[in-house]
Amino acid sequence: MKFGLIGEKLSHSYSPQIHRLFFKIAGIKGEYKLFEIERNDIGQFLQNAHRDKFSGINVTIPYKTDVIRFLDELSPEAEKINAVNTISFDGRLCGYNTDYFGLDYTFKKHRINVNGMRVLVTGSGGAAKAVVSYLSDNNAKEIHIASRDNAHANKKFPGVTVVSYSDIIKYCPFDIIINTTPVGMYPNTGVSPLSKEQIIGAMFIFDLIYNPSVTKLMEIADTLRILNTNGLYMLTAQAVKAQEIWNGKDYGIDMIDRIFKEIMNIK
Repeated sequence: MKFGLIGEKLSHSYSPQIHRLFFKIAGIKGEYKLFEIERNDIGQFLQNAHRDKFSGINVTIPYKTDVIRFLDELSPEAEKINAVNTISFDGRLCGYNTDYFGLDYTFKKHRINVNGMRVLVTGSGGAAKAVVSYLSDNNAKEIHIASRDNAHANKKFPGVTVVSYSDIIKYCPFDIIINTTPVGMYPNTGVSPLSKEQIIGAMFIFDLIYNPSVTKLMEIADTLRILNTNGLYMLTAQAVKAQEIWNGKDYGIDMIDRIFKEIMNIK
């Protein structure tokens, strides 16, 4: 069975290790490769992957929306979010969004309930779409999006309060902060999308970055004794969910926890 990940820059990705551990534990003979491609090559790549009998492809930034026009159908989550991170090749090209499930598993693992919470989401890309959809479905009281392009973000997220980074402090404090931007991601580490003053008062900070394992944002949160996590558990959970889609089988949270534990030991 052949699988892979497409994106623009993938040197930071842990996806191959996660899926190879999955193959080992599940007893599946499979391969998972990284494919750095240009935006103009997405359609041709998917055609070739279908022809070459790939079972599935994952999609990461910045192509989670770009791939949609090449697909035959979308899952309810992907259609609602308008972003795809998983594609199956079972006859038709079907798009899914397993980031949504990865978010759910991560919040539950840390025993965080977003119901009634004031939440700040940094970034307005494909990952932010999944985050906002999850927060809305789970009754967050207020959702604020910090964006460098407010006009674009307002069109993309109707009904959500969009703020510029310089104005965040006016809306503080937030109960939960979720970073969906690549600010602080390898190799450009040591920088944070938010300052100490902007996160004071938060009870939980979720940085979707997983490389490095402790980002500058998380370091600042630690100095304030704010509970925080990176995106590795989410990455593991969404990968297992993708395998469930591709294999038509439920592997459950035990599989997620086992792979996560082994990945943590490898790092």
